[in-house]
Amino acid sequence: MRRILLSMLVGALVSVVGNPVRAEPILQEGNYPGLDAEMARQGKQFYRLNALPFGLSLNFHPKDAQSVQVIDGFLAQDKSEDFLKVTGKHPYELAISYGEHGDLGFFGGIAVAATAYEYRVRKRDGAPPEALAECRARLVRAAQSWHLFKVVTGGGGLVARGIQKLKSEPGEPPMPVDPSATVPLFDEAGKPLPDPKDNGTWRDDNSGGVLPEGEWNWVDSASKDQTVGQVFAMAALYDAMKDDPDIDQGLVAELEQDALLLGKMLMEKREVSTWPKQIAGKGLYDLIIMDADGRPTYHHDLKGLSLEKFYFTQEEGGYNVFNMFMAMGVLKALHHISGDPELEAFFYRDFLHDRGYLDKAAEWPDDPKAIDYIYAGTMTNFDNPDMTGVALFLALYLENDPEVTEVLRRFLEIGWWQRNKESHTARNCKQPLWHALYLAGTAEGTDPALVSELATLLEAFPLGPYWNNAVINCDAQELAGGECLAVDGKTVLKLSTKPKDGDAMATEALDPSIRPPSDFNARSNPFEVNGGGGLRLNPGGDLQAAYWLARYFESLEPGEAHLSPFARDHMPVGGWPEPPAEGEGDVSLADAGDDVTADAASDLTRDGTAGPDSAAPGPELTTSDDNGAADASSGKRGSNGCSGGPVSGNAAAAGLILALLVLAVGMRRRGRGWAGQEGGGRSGDGTLAVCCSWPEAESAGTVKLLPPETSPDPRALPTPPCGQ
Repeated sequence: MRRILLSMLVGALVSVVGNPVRAEPILQEGNYPGLDAEMARQGKQFYRLNALPFGLSLNFHPKDAQSVQVIDGFLAQDKSEDFLKVTGKHPYELAISYGEHGDLGFFGGIAVAATAYEYRVRKRDGAPPEALAECRARLVRAAQSWHLFKVVTGGGGLVARGIQKLKSEPGEPPMPVDPSATVPLFDEAGKPLPDPKDNGTWRDDNSGGVLPEGEWNWVDSASKDQTVGQVFAMAALYDAMKDDPDIDQGLVAELEQDALLLGKMLMEKREVSTWPKQIAGKGLYDLIIMDADGRPTYHHDLKGLSLEKFYFTQEEGGYNVFNMFMAMGVLKALHHISGDPELEAFFYRDFLHDRGYLDKAAEWPDDPKAIDYIYAGTMTNFDNPDMTGVALFLALYLENDPEVTEVLRRFLEIGWWQRNKESHTARNCKQPLWHALYLAGTAEGTDPALVSELATLLEAFPLGPYWNNAVINCDAQELAGGECLAVDGKTVLKLSTKPKDGDAMATEALDPSIRPPSDFNARSNPFEVNGGGGLRLNPGGDLQAAYWLARYFESLEPGEAHLSPFARDHMPVGGWPEPPAEGEGDVSLADAGDDVTADAASDLTRDGTAGPDSAAPGPELTTSDDNGAADASSGKRGSNGCSGGPVSGNAAAAGLILALLVLAVGMRRRGRGWAGQEGGGRSGDGTLAVCCSWPEAESAGTVKLLPPETSPDPRALPTPPCGQ
């Protein structure tokens, strides 16, 4: 064991002293020039047309074929991005309406992430000041609009499903709005409307005068897909704006407060029998998404003990795998943004440990009590793997505790990305967003073939402009025969299902070049052979997100993983252990021989934390800002669940030497979990658990994990190194 620790020490010292070098992004600009040009056109379409009203992703419905020609002409030229100057028309003059407000929480949330990651890429890569300023303005506008989702409802943690701006800016033509009528929250007797509750009703502004009168309305009943989209965008905005000297940090404070209030709403326990028309069950339950009419939203449950409005007890034994991972991503992101200690305790102590969800996730798929409908073969609802991928990204990218990420990455690999015997597993679906989420979350290394596939898939979509043209691969006769010649004249599609209401599916996901278009591809069925139609300009927000995520995240070697530069240290899974009684559990040097001196050991206090004058217990996990500079002077604690100020060179080496030497002489097997107690802490049996800072920083925003052969099972390891 001591020999292993010494070899670890040598390797770590080499890493600490060396200067990290930023690796090439997954999609390096210039490697795929056709794709870069296509995404630039799509970005021009998105910001000049789809996101024009208030900076978020909407469908644009043109008036007629002539309007389509005007838009095509604008996007075909590259002399100017001023739509009015080029065409002589304002976009509002060409539109009947904007649409898809009712899915804006999710569809728009993914597109907001594209805006945020593009800004991070431009900032890191040294974009010209004017171009960077425009990206920053888009980011700020998106953040301001995203905050309105929590204001227009009346606040208090309630979130809109979608929002709509009713008035254009001075000097602009009238806003082409969705004309749907609004419904009051309550009738004259105070009863909530509509009855029964539905999956989205238009409401008047409920901000109580906070917003300008008559300027906004909203759609209620934010479901769990809208909620995970909300926090996906919030986390992306937070990481893009935090500590940026060119961005008003008041916007970051708003995000923190919004996350706090949303988290408090979800943590509150409610008697579900209060709503017998909506919910089957009784008892107190939390993780319920509430609405401004005092009722849960229609698809409100993030609870592991809920199955689509049916609630069961812990004693009954079953649990919902989909809800479990959704809650992990949402709660992790809300704590990441807010830093709230109550949210921290709720997630790491109550949810993961006391309710056993980390163990349940680790036991998948062998637990017979698990209810898992993320995939269902040809019956798969593609909302479910889509939401799961987003939730897993949040839970992994923002998490610095290897005890947690080890479990989640296992599910990412074999439960989501490439599930055995599942025809519709994410790997087979040819969805660029899912490719990008996987490449950002895996620790198996960046597969060049998968990168090439991602680029090829993106470039195959007919973007910039992305019209919703009808694609009919199979006529009635071909549908009846079970085989079709696709619209490209060469691809033969074999059908896996008999047509029902025109939704026949192929045995393999369609290439995007022959796939029916969608206003959000990652939620649409990629196996469907026919679809599309109608005058609609699709925003392509999920495709832009896939592109900019891949432009931002770096290519990694096996054993490396991406980590947010603002990942928070937190309590261990299960919470802080109680301090031992006086005289119990002290670290003894009796058996240490010459390995540890009394002076070195005296730098540790009785509770295992580093004394005020001691070196950090391990090297700092080096992350980076978006300029690619290693963060060695921020004063932040190491972001891998361990404490320690910014150290480098000899200071880092000294800290790591101390930690490893203590580990070599005194460590017994730890209790469940470690996630960054200040300097060290007590394990479950009262022994000292020192957290050495492994995984190490390898490059900007990445960590290097111990190789699998060193750590086949985190639960079978002694304390060093931090459960890896």
